[in-house]
Amino acid sequence: MGSDESTGDVHVDDPTGDGPSEPLCRLTNERREAVAALAAHSRRREMATGTGLIQRHAARLLVSRNSRAWSRAWSRARRAGTTTTSATMSRDPGPRRARVAVVGGGAAGLAAARELRAEGHTPVVFERGNDAGGVWVYDPRVEVDDVTGTDPNRARVHGSMYASLRTNLPRECMGYESFPFTKTFAGDDRRFCGHGEVRAYLAAYADHHDIAKDVRLRREVLSAEPIVDDWRAEDDAKAASNHQSEKDSGDETWGPRWRVTTRSTGDDDDDDDDANVSVETFDAVVVCNGHYSEPRTPSYANAKRWPGLQMHSHNYRTPDATFKGKKVVVLGAMASGEDLTREIATVASDVVLAARGFVPGAPKNDFPVASYPKNATLKPGIVELIPERSGVRFEDGSVEEDVDVILYATGYQYAFPFLSDAVSDGYLSAVDNCVSPLYKHVFPPALAPSLSFIGLPWKVVPFPQFETQARWIAKALSGAAPLPPRREMLDDADAFERSLASNGIARRHAHRMGDAQFAYNDELRELCGQPPAGTWRAEMYAATGARKRSQPASYRDGPIPWSDEAARADARAEADAAGFGTDPARDEVEVKAA
Repeated sequence: MGSDESTGDVHVDDPTGDGPSEPLCRLTNERREAVAALAAHSRRREMATGTGLIQRHAARLLVSRNSRAWSRAWSRARRAGTTTTSATMSRDPGPRRARVAVVGGGAAGLAAARELRAEGHTPVVFERGNDAGGVWVYDPRVEVDDVTGTDPNRARVHGSMYASLRTNLPRECMGYESFPFTKTFAGDDRRFCGHGEVRAYLAAYADHHDIAKDVRLRREVLSAEPIVDDWRAEDDAKAASNHQSEKDSGDETWGPRWRVTTRSTGDDDDDDDDANVSVETFDAVVVCNGHYSEPRTPSYANAKRWPGLQMHSHNYRTPDATFKGKKVVVLGAMASGEDLTREIATVASDVVLAARGFVPGAPKNDFPVASYPKNATLKPGIVELIPERSGVRFEDGSVEEDVDVILYATGYQYAFPFLSDAVSDGYLSAVDNCVSPLYKHVFPPALAPSLSFIGLPWKVVPFPQFETQARWIAKALSGAAPLPPRREMLDDADAFERSLASNGIARRHAHRMGDAQFAYNDELRELCGQPPAGTWRAEMYAATGARKRSQPASYRDGPIPWSDEAARADARAEADAAGFGTDPARDEVEVKAA
């Protein structure tokens, strides 16, 4: 999130003569009470039944009703001549140009800046850190006051990168389409490079597209509130009872403008917080704050009395004295859990990798059991902590005693603390890592296209997907790729959520894609008027996954020739054809030397 170029004074960007604005779709007291009662009833039903269906449908009804009310109210205000247009929005016929706030200056935020600028918009990227790059900026600090990451008042550290991290995809596969990752940028010429090389690549991407100037460093977004011009709650109430069909036309096609409040995070800034706060108005907001900074930590009844150390992998950096000679339980067997189990085993006396549903003695679905270190054992998930014996009980009933450390590699939560209550309470929810309702993982129907998200899907090749999502957003904002009516988008989002339940997919996996990502990317490309992407990236992704499952300890380093050499050749040929050079990777140099 990023640096303001202002003098540091508090200021409000309010176009002269517009007068005061108020939050979008401000409800009457009666409607607020009804919504609150409905939400409370939904929560009670959810607790009783163990599902979120009641709450989701209640939220969806509210979104649909308020979307129609907002659109009609804005249409009437526009016909009456009481609406205004942002100074940065084109009034003339032709492509619309918007001033867009981008929250987060990582790989997604940089892609957003590139695509928005390419479409003629004016992006302003807010990055709270000292440098762009997001999760790829290594930060040795940890949250020392709460290493489990559960205290909402803890002193937060955004970074989750551990020192030894290497990519789990080849650099060619990872690269943006507009800037291939076929060269070396920081001296790390390994095909599966370290985080420092990726950070240097992102800096080169920003330089190549001349978007570094769009990033405001050390600027944190405190809130983003949807606004419309002066129209009354009575109009909203009347519109809510009007059942004529919705048809987007005029200004309401674009959704609301946004009031964005930011503050400086620089160490040398004035101690007066108010002096470091700035408020500006934007035509749209693109959320790119990532989802690898807010730990998702399980809760156990005896956790506070358990005598050992409990920490989340968010606060792991190196296999230091915390683990040396200790008995360690790692909970979670996704990428981080697997990597950290192997690394911690180099210094710990014993490591137990626990994963939900694992059956001891049975073949492991992903990695061969024999591939784990000799001092590592596998267990199913944790069901209980036993304070008296510093013990841990697992799903199969077995118990490990005298455990010194539990490391929760249990993933992260989607969190958008800067979105206003008007959004989070009425138009959007992020429950159990399902951001809902969303049209194709990007647009909340009631606020599209002026609010959008980049980077919610996971188990994907992220950088090229970021660019594809950003391109769709940029074209939706310009009018080059108009969105369907809100009702249609809402129906699509609702059908997607119903499909999760009918296919037995957990809500927390709503944005998990895997192999489906490539068809999704091509769908968005078609919406942007582009042909499908080449097949080499999907082939490389599949070959890497197969190699990782068969050789988890060494898949990043061979064997050579690689199992995806044909895809690698296609990637390099594509880069050459686009005018980008290629550097030989270390494995190629070593093979030639031999």
